[in-house]
Amino acid sequence: MYFPDCQEMDEPLLCFIYYNGGSNYSVRPSETYEPLAGFFMLSEEDKRRPRPDGYTGVHWKNYVQWARQRLINHGFLDGSTRGIWRLSPAGVNLASNVAARYTALRLSD
Repeated sequence: MYFPDCQEMDEPLLCFIYYNGGSNYSVRPSETYEPLAGFFMLSEEDKRRPRPDGYTGVHWKNYVQWARQRLINHGFLDGSTRGIWRLSPAGVNLASNVAARYTALRLSD
């Protein structure tokens, strides 16, 4: 099983939201899991693996959720609305500076 390093998740998650979040740079959490799993080339088994801590849920989704929380803690995501992952102004700035490395995360033109 390969999961990216924690910090390897930050820029792809930011750029996914930047590319696919519309004019307000926001997405629902459920929109992020499959595209990010594809970007990191996770197997079907990896995407379905249960959490290792015994709690219910899928390890991959929980891993992406932790990346989201880390980005909130660093000021790159606005965590004020439950169920919506929105870039903060600092997140938009960072994503715009690194987006060219993550064009594979753009779902549509």
